[in-house]
Amino acid sequence: MVYSKLNLPEYPVICDVWDKLKAENRPIAVYGMGNGADKLFRRFEKYSIKVSDIFASDGFVRGHSFRGYRVKSLSEIESEYDDFVIVLSFASNRAEVIDMLHKLSLKHELIVPDMPVAGEDEYFDREFYNNNYDRILKAYSILDDDESKNCYCAVINYKLSGKIEYLLSAYSEKGEMYSMLSLDKIRVMLDGGAYNGDTCKEAVEYFPNIEKIIAVEPDNRNYRKLLKYAQNSDIEIECVNGALWDRASTAYFLSSANRNSSVNSTPSYEKKEEEVGLITVDSLLENTECDYIKYDVEGAELEALCGSEQSILSGSPQLLVSLYHRSRDIFTLPLLLKEKYPWYKFYIRRLLTVPAWEVNLIMIPDKLK
Repeated sequence: MVYSKLNLPEYPVICDVWDKLKAENRPIAVYGMGNGADKLFRRFEKYSIKVSDIFASDGFVRGHSFRGYRVKSLSEIESEYDDFVIVLSFASNRAEVIDMLHKLSLKHELIVPDMPVAGEDEYFDREFYNNNYDRILKAYSILDDDESKNCYCAVINYKLSGKIEYLLSAYSEKGEMYSMLSLDKIRVMLDGGAYNGDTCKEAVEYFPNIEKIIAVEPDNRNYRKLLKYAQNSDIEIECVNGALWDRASTAYFLSSANRNSSVNSTPSYEKKEEEVGLITVDSLLENTECDYIKYDVEGAELEALCGSEQSILSGSPQLLVSLYHRSRDIFTLPLLLKEKYPWYKFYIRRLLTVPAWEVNLIMIPDKLK
């Protein structure tokens, strides 16, 4: 665990990363292309933030253009400007990429804006922080160890400032995160957002007594990979092609074959979507005692948890809940869960990613079965 004692930003916040970029007089160079850059440009348009150039990593510079800008290399940008600001538009959890970004931040000012993974309707900016400060502070107060509180503060300081140093100041290795759980007590797991079987594989690695996994994945392409993994597994893996929700129904699913797939209540005519069945945790566990539930369901964590009430009340399984898909998840989900299930201990751990993804709430009941 990397640990550097932090506090919540002083209230009220009067300047955030977007205000700073709007007031910036130096050239702004966006690093990266694709969906992340498109989302960033839409945010810039709202604030009338001017972009001077776009650049990419050397292996991606092929003389093409993006949004009317010729994509340049970093060395080209450095030769054109004496001083400039870099704004990152992509995400990574690869150690070598994060190390490169850290070194880049020592050479140039690097801003990593926080943008919600699910939707674009609610950003964690100064107005959002000030309006929700009491709830943010209350969620901080229910955390049960100093590392959780420090991680919580690091994430919020990062969201408001865009500074990569906060992302590097508080994170856990995967083994450290899993060590928060009572690993030997886990025999049956429900994996919400099983992707291609990667977290099933982690369960086999970290849970010595695991016997069965109910793996839920809505994306058809990912589901096929999950099935292939399950067929070759040494333990029982029951694969479910659906999305966790608060009731049984159907919805439209934006498929991207990665972890950014999402459920929509209405169809989109601009993006490729497919119908998906919605299913509750309670229905999946109706006749099953479950020891551990993981919720990483791309912004549907609230709905999935609401569809789990009977399972949590009756069995008190250990829980891991993603807190990073929507801006308010980091405080609304802990507060809701503390109110419903006060006998749990609450911890937060974050795996090293840029930006602040992989933020997880770990809930351990006072008494395990």
